[in-house]
Amino acid sequence: MENTISKKEFTAQELADKMNLEIVYDTGKPIYIDTPNVNRIGLQLAGDFEHFTNGRVQIVGPSEVHYLEALRLTQKETLIDTFFENQFPCIVFSRNLKIDELFLNNAQKHNVAVFRSKLSTSELISDVVENLKDLLAQSIQVHGVLMDIDGVGVMIEGASGIGKSEIALELIRRGHRIVADDIVVVKRIGDIVEGSANPLVKNFMELRGVGLVNIVNLFGVESIKLTQQIELVVELEKWDDKKTYERLGGEQEQQELLGVKLTKLTVPVSPGRNIAVVIETAASVYRLSKMGYNAMDELAERMKKQ
Repeated sequence: MENTISKKEFTAQELADKMNLEIVYDTGKPIYIDTPNVNRIGLQLAGDFEHFTNGRVQIVGPSEVHYLEALRLTQKETLIDTFFENQFPCIVFSRNLKIDELFLNNAQKHNVAVFRSKLSTSELISDVVENLKDLLAQSIQVHGVLMDIDGVGVMIEGASGIGKSEIALELIRRGHRIVADDIVVVKRIGDIVEGSANPLVKNFMELRGVGLVNIVNLFGVESIKLTQQIELVVELEKWDDKKTYERLGGEQEQQELLGVKLTKLTVPVSPGRNIAVVIETAASVYRLSKMGYNAMDELAERMKKQ
């Protein structure tokens, strides 16, 4: 099951809430943002508005504030008035700077939100961009279980009732961490996909015959992880005697998630197989492959020497 839940825009108020920004002025109406790019207003203070890009979050730091303080009042008024004639959703001041009344008056006049942060300007720019990308990231909901197995993000998929949650439980007992059970929220950020739990069912797991359990209460906070890059997909299926399964690790399958190709393994489930150990081993093999090692290649070299 894949259900697209991505957004093409979000509000400045959502950004402030996500980053715990101090709200200095809120318009009382939703102000939408649709780009992950930001602008530091240095060039605008020099009077260059020719290449100003509308719609971006504006960042103000100590250098800009000190420069404005050194100007004559008429110069400062002209610059700030001209600045606000452009369209942008909000301004964020770094280092808990004191905000000139001219900014607040123009913000009210032009329906622009004003926020403040304790972060340094460089930290603020980096944090704003990261959060903007996250808020605008393309995302879907996938039916499955996401585990962190020795640092490898493994998405376990399969038909309902095949035992995904029970396998996840065994992996947790073996010291690995769970990110999400049943519903995995998958986001694409750049060229990677990462998963997290649906907030509604976060830390919960449904076990047939037992009921709903809280993973944190059972195993402690060290048993969970909030987010994890997804690198390997393991598809569980009931053992089919008529089907030939991979035994030597030849050509690998791939699966796409939000346009990103991931390595995929199909693992048959049958009574007596310890699937948790199989998946744990698969994660280790994947990690070794990323380091350049392939057991099949080593075996081929040995056979050449015979």
